[in-house]
Amino acid sequence: MTRACTGADEPGLGRRTGRVWVASACRVKLHDLHRVKLTVCAKLYVVSSAEPYGDPDTHARMLQAAWELALEQGPSLRLSDVATRAGVSRQAVYLHFGDRAKLLLELLAWGDQAFKLGDLLAQVTAARNGVEALERMVQVHAAYSPRIDALARTLEAHQHQDPAVAAALRDRLDFRRAAHRAVIARIAAEGDLADGWTIDTAADLFFAVTLAAPWRELTGTCGWSARQYAERMSQILRRALITHL
Repeated sequence: MTRACTGADEPGLGRRTGRVWVASACRVKLHDLHRVKLTVCAKLYVVSSAEPYGDPDTHARMLQAAWELALEQGPSLRLSDVATRAGVSRQAVYLHFGDRAKLLLELLAWGDQAFKLGDLLAQVTAARNGVEALERMVQVHAAYSPRIDALARTLEAHQHQDPAVAAALRDRLDFRRAAHRAVIARIAAEGDLADGWTIDTAADLFFAVTLAAPWRELTGTCGWSARQYAERMSQILRRALITHL
């Protein structure tokens, strides 16, 4: 796939020579991560601000019940169990959400808001420099992944049955990649991206190694704590991508 405006032919884009900044016309400005954060939050608002069917308190109670069951049951989550836990009929669940896929998608946006994803991304935006932003992004993964993982597993299992879920997960990964690329672009703009890397190849690595599968293996099978994950992954990424270390 061809990437437009990436600087792919310029390894070490943003490397500093004396007091001169080497950067292409495609360089992403320092506020781009903030723009990504606002875009993510705007999408969450669009998903969650649609007027719910029926009583809002009942709607919220069903979402809370679905969240609890996702934690308990994972991919085996059933609408009948949501109805029982929320104290409503199964028909009421269908009237509020339409089907299991729509419930899961709304639950994803609800979880992002409940766990303040926007606030976590704001901490990355507020970093003093790109290297610190990279470290804070890894910390976001360490803190947020265990909160959302049960629902993520449910959605991953359901994506092969419903194109809408598959599209939503792909969209989410695209936003995630954009956020990682914005951090790398900032590092490059500050002259700290190591030689041999472009913004896109460095963003590819940053995105891939912090995906859910490696996180699950390291924190689950290998027993890393959240703190160990954040510290070790940050160290790996700094050594691989940052110059003058």
